[in-house]
Amino acid sequence: MSTNVAVLDDVATEEFLCGGDFVAESEKAPEDAPRKFFYGWLMLPVAMLMMMATSPGQTFGLAFFNSNFRTAFGLSQTELSVTYLFATVVAALAIPTIGGWVDRFGLKRSVRVTIVAMIAACIFASQVQGVVTLFFAFVLLRAIGPGSMALMANNTLAAWFDRRLGLASGLMQVGMAGALAVVPAGILSLINTFGWRGAFLAIAGIIACLLLPLVLFFYRESPSELGLLPDGGSASNRGDDRLAHTVDWGMDVAEARQHRAYWILIVSAMAWAMVGTGLVFHLDAIFQSKGMGLGDSARAMFYLAISMGAMQLVGGVLADRLPLQWLLVVAIGLIAASCALLAAGQATMFVAAYAVYGAGQGLKTIVVSTAWARYFGRAHLGKIRGISITAAIAGSSIGPLVLGVSADYLGGFTPALWLLSGVAFVVSILGFWATQPAVRASSGQV
Repeated sequence: MSTNVAVLDDVATEEFLCGGDFVAESEKAPEDAPRKFFYGWLMLPVAMLMMMATSPGQTFGLAFFNSNFRTAFGLSQTELSVTYLFATVVAALAIPTIGGWVDRFGLKRSVRVTIVAMIAACIFASQVQGVVTLFFAFVLLRAIGPGSMALMANNTLAAWFDRRLGLASGLMQVGMAGALAVVPAGILSLINTFGWRGAFLAIAGIIACLLLPLVLFFYRESPSELGLLPDGGSASNRGDDRLAHTVDWGMDVAEARQHRAYWILIVSAMAWAMVGTGLVFHLDAIFQSKGMGLGDSARAMFYLAISMGAMQLVGGVLADRLPLQWLLVVAIGLIAASCALLAAGQATMFVAAYAVYGAGQGLKTIVVSTAWARYFGRAHLGKIRGISITAAIAGSSIGPLVLGVSADYLGGFTPALWLLSGVAFVVSILGFWATQPAVRASSGQV
């Protein structure tokens, strides 16, 4: 009896890694050949590293250079925020076009070009000499990192997974939680060792030596390159028309815009990015306003990363089992609650507030990673997701300015925090109506 159970356990493990449904050995068709390891599980860590490599253009990565920028170029908080705002808006405008290029030229070539571009952007950032070149450095880092590279990492998983997309996305996003936990300390160490210019050069070298070779040698466009379908299995021996339709089907932007879920997802992306970027960009200043130091703000980032990673793992499983609009409501609701906790002004709650925000962000990243592919298909996913990223980057340009103006002219961060909390609360209520489009549901896709 124990031997039979062990054999069944081995078969179930093989089926999970190959992406297939569990079928006992005695029930398999005679013509079914033994399955090999599903290559999608190798693409998962590659996509995870791609997400981590967006850090130089993410707010949590740039935030630790801000004091150096202000000192080097004589900028105030508001002046730096305005520079960041306009650079982010310009970067956002380019993302839909980049998404269209991805759909046209394919993921493999696009990923290679983007990684080389990130290396070049970091080198350029190390050479900025004033506010004008700083502006262009922000444009490049924001467009390439949280714009292009994040889009391609998510689209990579959408190409390789369907039924397990939520789980795969959750595991990938844990990489971002890991980045939040270790990148700030790593950047500070590089700045202390090499100066801020040398730190950018070191980051460029790390990406060139670690990520670029992996992509050149191991990256695969889609399962079709290996004669497979999303989640594994051979197209020739499964004869599953539904899976083939999953690969080819997709609304274009004009069709997607006809559905309310499209607009609610766009608005939620803006609200999420607006709040999150503001809280991270002014992290040190928010804590200093209550007499707290760098140690407290670093601790807040640590707990933010831990709660984000935990919620991404849980959310990845839930996204394969629950309607996504429920997860959206909870995610944005947690983000609203984090702002309310900070606005309440109790210094003892500040670290907890960032942990609550981390949980909301973790769940929201799962919704972002899964909803676009499941609701609107894959045929035009680059263009559609590019528009979503544009909305998010546009929102991220507003958050730091709102908080900066509040601190400089309204006596502190509290008025802006209540405003952001109210906006997020309204968007969380809208999430109840972000249901799967009927045309997608009727096609039998999940």
